[in-house]
Amino acid sequence: MKLHARPVTFVVTVLLVMGIAALPAAAAKQDYSPHIKVQGSTLPEPDDTFGSVDDPAIGETPPTLVGEGFNGQPVTVEHGSAPRIVIFVAHWCPHCQAEVPEIVKLAKNGKLDGVEVDTIATNTSADLPNYPPFKWLKREKWPFKPVMVDDKRSRALVAMGGNSFPYFVFVAADGTVAWRTSGELPPDLITDIAARLVAGQPILRE
Repeated sequence: MKLHARPVTFVVTVLLVMGIAALPAAAAKQDYSPHIKVQGSTLPEPDDTFGSVDDPAIGETPPTLVGEGFNGQPVTVEHGSAPRIVIFVAHWCPHCQAEVPEIVKLAKNGKLDGVEVDTIATNTSADLPNYPPFKWLKREKWPFKPVMVDDKRSRALVAMGGNSFPYFVFVAADGTVAWRTSGELPPDLITDIAARLVAGQPILRE
């Protein structure tokens, strides 16, 4: 009996189609958490004492935030296990774009050792520059993962008392606010704050 071989091009085509069909679809990144759950009391909104030793948020316990990350994975921002920095960034904010690489350098050089860093991407908009935020942070090699994505109402930012970016909340090891501020911070100041948090020292002096 004589066997007839199938054309090579047909076999290759079938294999390619089978291979492509077997590949899972790439998961889409999400810009928002479907819902941010706030556990505990929200921090007060900034007033004329913001950034000073008289800020009423200092000494308060910030709320725990429960939401999701870019991949839809559960992300929780909670306090009390270690000193930490909670930072809110917006992809279109030029001050955030300037601050992120500086913080990456600090982390790479060990200047933030002993301090946990929680990141929340907030105020995301496909109509604004530097979108999407997950590509921006990946491009910058942001080392602190997972990143929480805020919801469409910026519930996480509001719960932590923020209204501008980048917004920092520095939390002592006992889970209370040591200081909070917004805007670009000099690397030396962030280094000093991290050292004070690790040593259990106050950030601000009377």
